[in-house]
Amino acid sequence: MRVLHKQSGFNLVELVIVIVITGILAGILATFIARPVQGFIDLSRRATLVYSAESAMRRMQRDIRRALPNSLRVNAANNAIEMINTVEGARYRSAPPPGQQARRLTFNNPDSDFDVLGNLASIGVTGLRVAIYNIGAVDLAGTPVRGSNAYALADAVTGTNVVTPAGQAITISENGNEDHINIGGGGFQFTHDSPNDRAYLVDTGISYICSAGQLMRYDNYDFTNSTQPVPPVGADSALMTDNIGSCTFTYEAGTVQRAGLMTLDLTISDPNSGEQVRLLHQVHVDNVP
Repeated sequence: MRVLHKQSGFNLVELVIVIVITGILAGILATFIARPVQGFIDLSRRATLVYSAESAMRRMQRDIRRALPNSLRVNAANNAIEMINTVEGARYRSAPPPGQQARRLTFNNPDSDFDVLGNLASIGVTGLRVAIYNIGAVDLAGTPVRGSNAYALADAVTGTNVVTPAGQAITISENGNEDHINIGGGGFQFTHDSPNDRAYLVDTGISYICSAGQLMRYDNYDFTNSTQPVPPVGADSALMTDNIGSCTFTYEAGTVQRAGLMTLDLTISDPNSGEQVRLLHQVHVDNVP
């Protein structure tokens, strides 16, 4: 005997009701999810903007802290910074060991050989220059003073300066617990004796310039120019960050009571949304030469 089974399922009315209820629940759920999702997207976009600017500013801070004392300068438009890069520093011998006069640095005549206390890491490095007691003097017009500022030429009368000329060979060799520095070409006469016997090995100028929505870094160029072109001539360049809305660099030189202060004010814009993120960093600068 055949047994008939009753089949059950959704009819059209029930199916429509289910679709309507599902649509209502999906709309309610989307309302609660949309804002967190949009917030996450906004947060990711801002984090990307901040990271691009933050990484550039941290590189600037590192270069500023390594700069030769009193070598920081900002152009009149406040959109460019220049400094002289310090490779390393040491204390030179102002008093020689008994019977070894050649190991001290003299300032009354050109000197080609002297020792520094401790050991340097720049043995074998070429293209270095020696700077001693850069006081960064400028005249009333803001022009670097000859013989007292690393950006100026040698003193017109005495021929002395605070930094050896570009191209004059500097050779470093080991000398026991001290290292020996030789200045080629007959030696060099420095203008001022450092009260703390400090000598710096420097190599290149470094500039940061904001222009056309980009922050560029320039290096590997001769810094001995009273008025540096912007951008510097013959320099290597690297893009630090783009999409810059505005940037302002200000510098307050230090005094005997306080360190110098460099303020970096950078605004980054998102090209799609137009949203802007502003970062303000201040770097304390030790200018004791």
